[in-house]
Amino acid sequence: MVGGQYVLTVPQQSPAPTWMGVIMILWGIIFGLLGVLGIAGEESRSEGLGLIDQLVGVLTTLVIGAAGIMVFQRKKMGVWIGLGACAINLTMGVIVAIAIGNEVGGGAIGQFCGGLYLIFPIVLNSFCAFMIAIPAMATGSNLE
Repeated sequence: MVGGQYVLTVPQQSPAPTWMGVIMILWGIIFGLLGVLGIAGEESRSEGLGLIDQLVGVLTTLVIGAAGIMVFQRKKMGVWIGLGACAINLTMGVIVAIAIGNEVGGGAIGQFCGGLYLIFPIVLNSFCAFMIAIPAMATGSNLE
């Protein structure tokens, strides 16, 4: 008590959810549009597994953008939806890596090529998941 009055301290909220929400929204808009343009412009992957891979990539990017809106509003569900989108994208990367390995050849060289392709989705989706999870790990983020 100071001078007969109570002192109320309010902890300052972390800016991490706001910044990551904005980054996720921009990521969803920019790379969603680029993905749609890639589907329209690239004829070599316009059928089969290549088309499915591109569609999953565009959809997960748009989902990450929508999750960014929720993270910006300090809702914890946005973090979980974003992590789920990263997991779906990683699963599609594993499926494509297996298909590439079988396409090159079923032997050791096919497994080597599939494994080389698998490095890229694992590294990028792990980094993406880490960045999306920052608001949940930040002290004072007050996610609901």
